[in-house]
Amino acid sequence: MASSACGGDGGPDSEPELDLERSDVEAPLQGSAGSGSCPLLDGPHAYNELKGPLEALPVDCVPSWTEAQLSHGFAAIRDTRHPELALPAQPGFPRRIPWLDPENGCEERAPAAAYFLHQWDYPTPWFARVTGDLTLQTENEPDGEVSWSGHVAPVVRVGGQLMVLDPAIEPAGPLPIAAWLSRFVAGEADMAVCRDHALGDGCFAAEPVAPSLPSMASDYEGIRIRLVSEWRVQELLGRDPYRSLGDCPPWVTTCPPEPAPDPNLPPTLRRFASDRTDMPVWYPIYVIGDNFVPGLTTVRITGNGIDELAPISEINKRRILIEQEYPFGVYQVTASNGAHASPPLSLTIE
Repeated sequence: MASSACGGDGGPDSEPELDLERSDVEAPLQGSAGSGSCPLLDGPHAYNELKGPLEALPVDCVPSWTEAQLSHGFAAIRDTRHPELALPAQPGFPRRIPWLDPENGCEERAPAAAYFLHQWDYPTPWFARVTGDLTLQTENEPDGEVSWSGHVAPVVRVGGQLMVLDPAIEPAGPLPIAAWLSRFVAGEADMAVCRDHALGDGCFAAEPVAPSLPSMASDYEGIRIRLVSEWRVQELLGRDPYRSLGDCPPWVTTCPPEPAPDPNLPPTLRRFASDRTDMPVWYPIYVIGDNFVPGLTTVRITGNGIDELAPISEINKRRILIEQEYPFGVYQVTASNGAHASPPLSLTIE
């Protein structure tokens, strides 16, 4: 269930509706630790040492939250936009943790959520880590699904129940851990709850590790590259990133709809892409722009002896998908709404 107001500037006091009594909540797991004790706190432990089935998780070890903390804390990490996460090219546009790029970056999202919750004086969550053959069906990915060899998200204990805070999987609210797993695990999978490490071989350090914001360096492991990727994914989906990454993410139902495209005006061409990275354009071709009219807009590709209307596989106001393969080379592309044509834009396929 979506929150009742746009979440762009929501903070720790935002509160989604939460029903811990619904029928999909499984019975509390039987922790391997005795009440009030946790054998995992006696020194360093590796993930491979602790991994196992869901039923073996040491529930009593995981930090305890109240139901109110669960509700408020989930809304806070889902909705709050952070000046620390503004990209250099958009300093006045604070960003949320990049929940809308589910294919990549769980290893940055989970520590970032733990960091902000720690800063807001919540008991610091641990990490629910899963390894195996994992597949998620999602409307937030251009292909409609993602596959992982591992996944991680913050986890806390409410009563005897492990609850996972993972808006990339379910933005409506926290999920009981078995319900969370059922979204992307079809068979057997190993998992562990880890206090100090969201990825890699470690699970527990010799001493507790204070939460920190993942590196904002522009390298593969930094959260900045995840923010860039998330922006590009919104474009590939045909969304306006300033809306979906601003005040009107997909889980908000109270935002006014975007104006419909105008068939009496020409389309706008901005750029071309084949995926979310900086890899060269080849196949498929995403035409990124605006004012594309389904059933009316055409795309003409000219160059290398080719002059044709490209076959359009999918179209919405801001994105056209072309799944035709074209030879390497330089082309001119024009989009038209009937007699109203855009200026041509150069397309290099390599």
